[in-house]
Amino acid sequence: MNVFYEGEFMKINLLDYQSSSLHDIVKKHYQLDDQSFEELLDFTMSDPLDIQNMKECLQILQDIQRKKEKILICGDYDCDGICATAILCIAFEAIQLDYGFYIPHRIQEGYGLSVETLKKALDKGYTNIITVDNGVGCKDAMQFAKENKMRFILTDHHKYDMDNINCDCMIHPFLNDDAFKNCCGAGMALQVARCFIPDNKEIVALAAIATLADCMPVTQENRKIIKNGIDYLNDGCCPAIHALKNKPEDILDMKTITYSIIPKINSMGRLADKVNTNNAVRYLLLKDNNTILNVAAQINQLNDERKQMTSSMEKTALGEIENVPFEIICHKDFHEGIVGLVASKMASQFNRPFLILSELEDEYKGSMRSIEGFDLVDYFKEFDGFSSFGGHAQAAGVSLKKEKLQELKNYIQTHEMKIEDSEKTMDAVLVDEEMLSLQEVSEYLKIAPFGNGFEEINFYIDSIHIRQRIPLSNGRFMKIISYGGIEYLLFKSSLLEKVKEDMKVIGKLKISYFKGQYQVNVIVDEIIEDYI
Repeated sequence: MNVFYEGEFMKINLLDYQSSSLHDIVKKHYQLDDQSFEELLDFTMSDPLDIQNMKECLQILQDIQRKKEKILICGDYDCDGICATAILCIAFEAIQLDYGFYIPHRIQEGYGLSVETLKKALDKGYTNIITVDNGVGCKDAMQFAKENKMRFILTDHHKYDMDNINCDCMIHPFLNDDAFKNCCGAGMALQVARCFIPDNKEIVALAAIATLADCMPVTQENRKIIKNGIDYLNDGCCPAIHALKNKPEDILDMKTITYSIIPKINSMGRLADKVNTNNAVRYLLLKDNNTILNVAAQINQLNDERKQMTSSMEKTALGEIENVPFEIICHKDFHEGIVGLVASKMASQFNRPFLILSELEDEYKGSMRSIEGFDLVDYFKEFDGFSSFGGHAQAAGVSLKKEKLQELKNYIQTHEMKIEDSEKTMDAVLVDEEMLSLQEVSEYLKIAPFGNGFEEINFYIDSIHIRQRIPLSNGRFMKIISYGGIEYLLFKSSLLEKVKEDMKVIGKLKISYFKGQYQVNVIVDEIIEDYI
């Protein structure tokens, strides 16, 4: 049954699986038999020794330990790199390796491992290097390590050119066609750490946060990392993470971590001119509760400052819009650690690509964000005016000399923007309220986590009869209780005017817990006023 509803932004494809059981509907939707459904409920983590080159990696680390040599963990300044660095610190501390760690200054040093960093490391007696989340592009650094007889272990998850790889051992998800192929940088660091401390919950929790931060596919090993990591967090693991919650009573679920925890960790990398990003790793390793609370307060203050700066930059950018197909906005007051956030907000709001540039003394540094169907890498492949360009189809970081800005604008004016048509269609599965028992919904939610690559089902519920309407947040939102006993939560203010006595809605299923009672909720995404 293919019914299309002309929604505000998309068409909705209504699927009727002709079943009276929610359990059977879920199996049909995900194309699961009994065995594959049970496999989705198995969150036992895979054996890290199955990863290609892992045994060689362990041999090098054990040799470093035996010879009492020093090893430097070289990380990155985003949440993935910070968590990955902390994971290896925990593991190396446990096995008493003589280790140090270093995360580059985002503004002064930029992304990746530099030769200068290795020179300083060598002067301090480090003869071994292990990268996390930032190694595949450091061709010069790898060559320097080879020339100076430094052993080099590369762990990463970014796209690479094998001709540029020159290391003693490489741990990378792309080398694996099995469970680990979608892991992020911290996911790879986790597997190295698990070989030494297999029962440590903290390293799994940190990898879960990083996996969500990098928006990795919620498939295979990532599902297990996220599920176990969140469970460990809510068992009290990682007090430094709990101290970053907006409210002490908040449950650490995927939403809270994504919108509350990750931005605060990232703020320490974005505002490198205000804080030493290496302190983010030190914070995650803290154990003393009083110290944790004191530092968490400082991080919250830094994140508030980041939000204020972002808001100010957004207002400035709005005033500079020229209403052209590809917007370029530059300003001397734009902070280069935040331009990506502004570009993302602008591209989403105006549905066209944006490049936001921070004006420096003799160059511009910035970040561009695209829209669905427009490939930035492909579009700029013939433009040679960038001093640096790194990224992918939807997002890229760039730098260019000031005299090249007009050349860039001319390029955009003379090169056609080919945007692939990508009509958005949402699949929604037809169910009756009678199917949404606490037992059935609980069974469905056991296969969580959902996300990229394993999307949550959108349920279409027909003919909802309203028993009670309860305003929330001073009338901005609403809770509706049906005669069937289901609670419908409307968190989009635009939906309130569509509420009527006999409704059809599309939403996602949740279970809430309040005052000792579990309750089935539907988080409403659309109220269907008509369909064809």
